[in-house]
Formats: sequence, structure tokens, C-alpha cells
Amino acid sequence: QKWNEWGAPKGAPGQSPWHPKKMEHELMGWMLAMHMLEALDVALEDMGHDADWRSKILELEEQRTIGSAEVFLPPPVTDASKSGATSLLYGRVSDTDRSKWQMNHISCRTSFLPNISGDLDSIIQSGVTKDEEDMLKSRDDSLFNGGWVMDVGKLERDTKLKVLKYGGLGYIDMKTAYYGIPSSGALKLWLPYEGSAKTGDAPAFNYFNAIILCEVNEKRGDGECNMMSDLALRVGNEVVPKSSVSRIKGVASYLKKEICIRIDIPGEAKISFKSEEQMKGVGLTLEVSVTGPGVSREKGACS
Repeated sequence: QKWNEWGAPKGAPGQSPWHPKKMEHELMGWMLAMHMLEALDVALEDMGHDADWRSKILELEEQRTIGSAEVFLPPPVTDASKSGATSLLYGRVSDTDRSKWQMNHISCRTSFLPNISGDLDSIIQSGVTKDEEDMLKSRDDSLFNGGWVMDVGKLERDTKLKVLKYGGLGYIDMKTAYYGIPSSGALKLWLPYEGSAKTGDAPAFNYFNAIILCEVNEKRGDGECNMMSDLALRVGNEVVPKSSVSRIKGVASYLKKEICIRIDIPGEAKISFKSEEQMKGVGLTLEVSVTGPGVSREKGACS
């Protein structure tokens, strides 16, 4: 079965003993495909018994879009209460049937590549330094004075350069992210509300349950940016106290480091419109600034 053979030429990056080799990757792909095929079998069986299946699916999707359709789930079997991400992973207890659960609507934006939908740039209002240089070229320190900069970490850049020597090896991902230091100023974002329709000038916590921020998963030193202590946050034009920020545990980690934080919505935070003139597009402002005096590019900027 050639379980000990790599799929890349000898000496290529990534050939560490803890990484899966070619046949192990194929086995994992086969197992995932079997789960998908099983679901397709169930779908095909339902389609064979109901000639009107297409219109019913379209009608249900429309109801979900406007928030009139209720989709129920069984209670979760895993206790995630200590992670701080129960509502993110499992939703909430149904308001109409306490024995069932319902998922919350989750909106996501990322700067990582490849990006099919949900580009982080689409919600950034200001606070970035535009730089058209190749991502594999190192950024000058001066770019970080007065704006956050799209960049990749040193290890990511070095690895990509090594991979290019072997034709890329099929890797299309890249951990591109906005990096900031104290002199970069505030990164201002506007988070669109994409849940079920609401009316009235309600407080922000009626629209948004919480905000999750994640940093780049990369190997850095002990002096790197600490999201819990080195960031100042404003949500809906209100300062977020440190007591309203917490680490999400056991959900997203890298080299035993938790890389995401949860931000509770301040009680006085207000929603806003993307276009004040047309009063369209309800959302929430988010401002992120680096205040830790010891944060630097050399030690590890905030991302």
C-alpha cells in the first residue's frame, strides 16, 4: 500500500513524521466521500418518492431566508459550556419547544486564501495601508505607521518560497491577514446584519449575539501580541471593557494556543446603517486598536 511514501519529491517541505503521507490522505478523502455518498443516497430516495421535491426545497429555502421557517435539531451531546462557544457551535434551546435546539445565524469574513465568499475587505471601512506588492515579498516597517497592513507571517512566507521550488505542490492556501502595531491606529469595520428580518431601532444585542475575532495560526515567540491584553475594542461606538472579552477554548487552537476571542455586545451599543442617506443595510461598527506598548513586528504583531 506504500503507506510510508510521500507524494512530493524527497526534500520537499512538510515531510515531518507527524504529517500524513500520500496514502493516508487518500484514505481520509475516501472516508469523507463515503459520508457524502450516503447522504446523496438518502436524497435520491426522497426524490424518487416525491415528484414535487424541487418546489418544496425552494419554498423551504425562501422561508429560511425571511426567517419564517423553523428548523429543529436534537439537543447537543457534547458539553461546550466551558469553551465559551456554545451558541456558535450548537445554537440555542428553541423558544417554542424546550426539548429541541435551533442554530443561530452565523456570518463569517476572512482574509485567508482561497476565499470563495466572505472577503474581509468587504467590511473594512478604514485603517489599512494599501500595498500592491507580492505577498511573498517582505513589507517595509514604515508601512505599519498609520495603518494595518495585509501581510503573511515569516514562517508562512519562507514555507511558500520553499514550496515554489517544487512547483507549488498543489497548495493554493495562504494565511494572508491584516497586521497591526500601536502606531497602526484603529482598524474600522462595519459588520452587516444578515439574520432574519427585524424592525425598529433596537439595541445592537438584539441583532448580534457576540463577535468572534481570530488571529493568524502561526508559530511565533512568547513576546507576540496577546489578543486579551494588547487590543482596545469599540463596538457600536461603545468601549468594550476587558471583562466582556474572553478566550474561546477547545475550538480553534494552534500549537496549544487558543487563537480566537469572544466579544460580548455592550448594552449601550447601537446599530447603524451602511448608507445613512438611504437608511439601508443594518449593521454594527467594530474598531480594533493595538494598545500593548510591547507589541512589535519583530516579536509578533497583532493580526
